[in-house]
Amino acid sequence: MVKNNDKGNSIRTYEILVYGIEKKGLKTPPAEIQTRNYKLVFEPFNTQRRFDEFDGVVLYQGIFESFNRQEDVYRLATKLVCNCYEDELDKRIKELDLLLESKGFVCFILCEPFIDYASGSGKCKTTDLAKIRLNWGSFYRNGIGGRVTYIESKRSEFERFIKRFGAAYTYFQNPNDDMNLRVIADTYSGIVGMIISDNQFFIPSLIPDNNPKIIEEYFKLLADALTATCNKLIYEVPAWVNVFEFAEETKLKDEQQSVEKQLEQIIAQLEILQRFKRILLLDGELLVEAVVDVLRNGFNLTVDDTDKYREDVKILDEENNPIIFVEIKGTNRGVERKYINQCDTHRQEAGLPPEFPSILIINTHIKNARTVAEKDQPIPNEQIRHAARNNVLILRTLDLLFLLAQIRDDNIGTTTKDVISELTTKSGWLKASRKAWEIVKA
Repeated sequence: MVKNNDKGNSIRTYEILVYGIEKKGLKTPPAEIQTRNYKLVFEPFNTQRRFDEFDGVVLYQGIFESFNRQEDVYRLATKLVCNCYEDELDKRIKELDLLLESKGFVCFILCEPFIDYASGSGKCKTTDLAKIRLNWGSFYRNGIGGRVTYIESKRSEFERFIKRFGAAYTYFQNPNDDMNLRVIADTYSGIVGMIISDNQFFIPSLIPDNNPKIIEEYFKLLADALTATCNKLIYEVPAWVNVFEFAEETKLKDEQQSVEKQLEQIIAQLEILQRFKRILLLDGELLVEAVVDVLRNGFNLTVDDTDKYREDVKILDEENNPIIFVEIKGTNRGVERKYINQCDTHRQEAGLPPEFPSILIINTHIKNARTVAEKDQPIPNEQIRHAARNNVLILRTLDLLFLLAQIRDDNIGTTTKDVISELTTKSGWLKASRKAWEIVKA
């Protein structure tokens, strides 16, 4: 909407729909929020009002989908299942297309990790409106590995909002030179907030406290930024102008692309190393997955994790024959006799003889260890002796990480072959440190 101010100059005002915030547990304000530049209209998820009735729409990521875990028929495992409000989603897709065609805008508030695959549903990249608007070719969204609140605003209009409420779970990679993308915010991983095609805003944010004053402050700061940016984009250089390019500009872009590629590789490798450390924190099925990840991608071993016992896996040789039986456990205490017995019993149930090389990988003191030093608790002598009698070799997950650190440290010279030799011939406790290991018999 355009109107004249007191000086006769034309200014634009906006009527903005804030849609479905109750889906994120927020109370809808009792009245519209009106300023000289915009009016915020709050409507519930099932409102009959249409997106294209407004100049812009603000909505949260994820409100068209939900996820829950369901047990399988034998109640032995659970699967993540995605449910989508398809009828409402299809209707809003069409309304949004009409809104954008009429020079309106949409703002998606990114407030949680994207789940693009569910074990019980398969791919779910089209189950939410935010996902659909981000499904560009060769445009990637990646999890940061948690919530990051240290993000930097790249547009002055959003600085106040980002400083107060900015937080990100996802970063984006855009190798498309012809894509009209403007960065709103970034972090060490990459882009976390952006404008696509000058009318689609993606804003990384916390969900505000469910307090009327804070909710009003939150949406006013966001609307201030959105309307100021929309007004400014009218005068900013459009993307097509960048078809004209200086020779120096081309060279600098090539250099930038090379540096960014190196940085992407560094970040990817750092994320892998960070992922390995999960074996110090997890238990149950997640611990098994994390340990298998370390064995496969850290030690480069072939692992068979298809046994009926979810805590049993096998390490295979080059001909895919099993050479080591592995039992994986997590506990808030130390190593106990029952875990060694289970390793021995499950080895027998897997059809393997008592002399078959077997290791117990156990994550100890999960909840009461706050430092690596507190995690590094010795195994009692009686349990070491019991393991040796049963031809079982115990490794704490900390020992496993120390072994991996030795392999990756070129100055030490440890190899995976060295480690396999120990795992297939020794019993008791493989006690490792940063630069060495020993077999403790007690």
